[in-house]
Amino acid sequence: MTPVPCRAVRLPLRLHPLVLALAAMPLPLFAQEAAPAPSVNINEYIVRGNTVLDPRQIERAVEPFLGPGKTLADVEKARDAVSALYQQAGYQSVYVELPEQQVSGGVVLLKVQQTPIGQLRVVGTKHESPERIRERVPALAEGKVPDFDQAQKELTALNEGGRRQVMPLVREGQVPGTMDVDLQVEEKSPWRASAALNNDHSADTEKLRLSASLAHDNLWRRGHSASIGVFIAPEDMDQAKVFSASYTVPFEGTPWSLEASGYKSDSRVLNAGGQGGAGAGTGTNVIGNGHSIGLKLNYRLPGSGAWWRQLSLGVDFKDTEEDTQMGKDSLKTPLKYAPITLAFVGVRQGEQDQLSINTQLVAGTRRLFGYGSDAIAFDQKRYWADPSFVALKADVANTHTFGSDWQWYARGSLQVTDAPLVSAEQFAAGGMYTVRGYLSAEAIGDYGGLASLEWRTPAWSLWSGTDLRVYSFADAAYLRLRQPLPEQRDKYNLASVGLGAQLRLGEHLQLRLDYAWPYADGPVTRKDDPRLHFNISTSY
Repeated sequence: MTPVPCRAVRLPLRLHPLVLALAAMPLPLFAQEAAPAPSVNINEYIVRGNTVLDPRQIERAVEPFLGPGKTLADVEKARDAVSALYQQAGYQSVYVELPEQQVSGGVVLLKVQQTPIGQLRVVGTKHESPERIRERVPALAEGKVPDFDQAQKELTALNEGGRRQVMPLVREGQVPGTMDVDLQVEEKSPWRASAALNNDHSADTEKLRLSASLAHDNLWRRGHSASIGVFIAPEDMDQAKVFSASYTVPFEGTPWSLEASGYKSDSRVLNAGGQGGAGAGTGTNVIGNGHSIGLKLNYRLPGSGAWWRQLSLGVDFKDTEEDTQMGKDSLKTPLKYAPITLAFVGVRQGEQDQLSINTQLVAGTRRLFGYGSDAIAFDQKRYWADPSFVALKADVANTHTFGSDWQWYARGSLQVTDAPLVSAEQFAAGGMYTVRGYLSAEAIGDYGGLASLEWRTPAWSLWSGTDLRVYSFADAAYLRLRQPLPEQRDKYNLASVGLGAQLRLGEHLQLRLDYAWPYADGPVTRKDDPRLHFNISTSY
């Protein structure tokens, strides 16, 4: 039979008046009378199996579900409230059960199923003590019900520094009713080494500078760190020779650490940028020797997302001696003093921004534990200088990376004081790392500021493991002296623009070139006299 073709017809939606009337009636009149849920009088909830929460917390959580006329829904809400307490406290492995029971005497039983750690293993570590890693994560100790929120905080602290990554892997325990946890460790060698060769030299000295350092971040497998460094002028080591060392001891299980550091310098600087006091600009020779020993107490502030922050309070016992030669005359100017420094360091690693903040409040002391030169020695070292000086120093830098890998870099630095300072505490500008186009530390002042801006291209891959980034830059600085001598120049304004490039060769070698045009005369550098800076560095 041939099907009869049908044509779709759209009908208007109309309800019968009777249907509308039924829909408007209250439910009990429309349907059969529903049986009411059985209700009971609940006087008490007994919670068995809890060993980690304060019983008073549980009492407060179930209190709204006590009293007459309570139904099964109320009991389930009480169970959920207790379960939420465990979740909020970080005990995600705990389960609250409502067993089958006859409610008699108004008492309801809730059973808590706590899953403790059966076995905690450390897997993959080569340079770290497995016992120490376990000690650093007490929230995952064997036999304990794991607090995963606290464990996350402890693992974050354990992973700080970027040289070690510890990740927990949870699995069913070999013993029924337990869970086993493996702490999987990925780590780098605790040894670090670096070296650099550049031409960032000061006035009237050989052009090359060589620096090298060696460090270990996990001595004795206890997290102690030590470093040694050297900085020299390889063409004439009498012009610049500095040795330095540091040692840091962490206080286990706390954010505190103690750091000792020191340096010894032996250098001869000729015509030091015209900053030689009464002999400025007259061919003054300064022969400098000195050393410093410092002790610093560090406190790592609690982590906050991408931030790493640290406060420190320290003292440096400084001993400097200079021979200032003016023609045939020579004047020795030894000086001892012990400034106290309160510092804050913050680093933020975001998805697009890398921000660093470094601030210091430096306060001189007249005599600390009997150590220090008198006011006369300070006055001989620098006219009107005083051992009770105060200086505020700050440095802020940020690198912003756009989605296309273009980068914008900005840095600002300043120093503020209301008194003349001795040379070791002054603010210096000029050179590859402050104002390019000028000699290193060419201009010096008691107070001042500097700024640097860079616009960087995306990193171009030349071949495997090698990339090149080109940038333009602008640098500027101003420096001022407090209470200058009549023959001293008391202010400098430095400025430059230029082009630069940074080439990365594999993971360990970098080459940097900066070509800068000075826009103002400095103590040595003349305006529009371009200068090429280079730096070759390697790190392991």
